[in-house]
Amino acid sequence: MAVLRDCLSGLNPEQREAVLHIEGPLLVLAGAGTGKTRVITSRIAYMIEQGVPPDQIAGMTFTNKAAAEMRERVAAMVPGSAAEKVTLGTFHSFCARILRRDVGYAGNYNSNYSILDESDQTGIIKQASAELGFGKDEIPAKEAAAFIGRCKNQMLFPADVKAGQGDAFLAIYERYQQILELQNALDFDDLLLLTLKIFREHPECLARYQDRYRYLLVDEYQDTNAAQLKLLQYLTQYRQNICVVGDDDQSIYAWRGADVGNILNFPTYFPGAKEIKLEQNYRSTNNILRAANSVIARNGARFDKSLWSNRGDGEELKLALLEDGDAEADFVVNMMEHIVSANPDLTYRDFAVLYRSNYLSRVLEQTFRAHGIR
Repeated sequence: MAVLRDCLSGLNPEQREAVLHIEGPLLVLAGAGTGKTRVITSRIAYMIEQGVPPDQIAGMTFTNKAAAEMRERVAAMVPGSAAEKVTLGTFHSFCARILRRDVGYAGNYNSNYSILDESDQTGIIKQASAELGFGKDEIPAKEAAAFIGRCKNQMLFPADVKAGQGDAFLAIYERYQQILELQNALDFDDLLLLTLKIFREHPECLARYQDRYRYLLVDEYQDTNAAQLKLLQYLTQYRQNICVVGDDDQSIYAWRGADVGNILNFPTYFPGAKEIKLEQNYRSTNNILRAANSVIARNGARFDKSLWSNRGDGEELKLALLEDGDAEADFVVNMMEHIVSANPDLTYRDFAVLYRSNYLSRVLEQTFRAHGIR
């Protein structure tokens, strides 16, 4: 009972509902600052308390740091070594674990395969280009690597790519993949691609992992791509015990292959899914949240949600409309100087200036220097 109290205490009604829902697909729409990590870790602890074998639970994140934090939190709620038996890691580390045992199903690889870093990948792309007769600088390695990455994130092997879609890049991709196999090497994207190939072509192997991992949890689901969605669909083909936590309003990684459609269409991909919205924000005040809500509401394709807080309204937001970047920089510096002069305990180190893109920092830096602020 102590574990049950620990994993449910302090949860708001929506968080509690998400923790208690174990069987069947669940979409938790968790706005910024709504306690999503606590929901995930409490849910794992609750499942273990309810008798789910911890080695049947897999949680997938996008960083090793997030996975380590989750394991630490679960360990604090669950007695003994149960937390260590839960599989927690990134999508890529999850697939790497599978491939260490079963990579032979994917081709002429063995379990001692190496994983290329970016420098290794660039070197092999240049080798492939040279072997195909391209000049040293004729095909930029960075662009070829981007093409190969896009193909793999869309689950396309060289034979799957239509001719005419970057023929030079396609030829390099094909030769690059041959070299990797000869060297018993994989690049980062191969970890997912080859796992999916094994699951597609060897149903007996897939069945083993479906039986092993009966409960899946996914953090930052809005950042998943097509290959990651396919992996989840394979693993949950029969039991459908999947909980994804994410926020379509925070989908910012389309440039690296993330597809916000994965979260928007979750009820279609996983029929019968329950949807729970976490809208109570524990981080900000209501003036900030109302401004954020009014801006994001203009997005066309999104789940309707509105963040709120019990922390009061807080400071009023001020909006300044200025002519250009120079005027903006002058306004920011003048305001900072005024605040510092009125508050002797403050220094310029107490301020933060946010901007949308790195190139916008130049005029700010120039203005700071002109005012002796360094």
